[in-house]
Amino acid sequence: MLSHPAVANAAVFPVRSSLAEDEVMAALVLHPGRVLMPADLIAYCVPRLPYFAVPRYLEFMSELPTTENGKVQKYELGERGVTQQTWDGEPAGQKGAGRTSA
Repeated sequence: MLSHPAVANAAVFPVRSSLAEDEVMAALVLHPGRVLMPADLIAYCVPRLPYFAVPRYLEFMSELPTTENGKVQKYELGERGVTQQTWDGEPAGQKGAGRTSA
């Protein structure tokens, strides 16, 4: 995802699912002034990632939570999980992607 020209920063992490497997979620920060539709990013990812690594959920953020030394706090993002601002690819027709082993 970081190779996409609109994406400045990204973190990928598992989130809990109602099914037996976790789902893949990505939190993204775009370059200033850039716009990116979630479905367009997924279309960009599909030929570049294994099907199970393509995120089901996407959330665009102004910044990612980091530690004092600048490391992204994926645990915090995972605990936050899916919010009302999160885009869900499954209702948008993205089937079977984004699942990881529990």
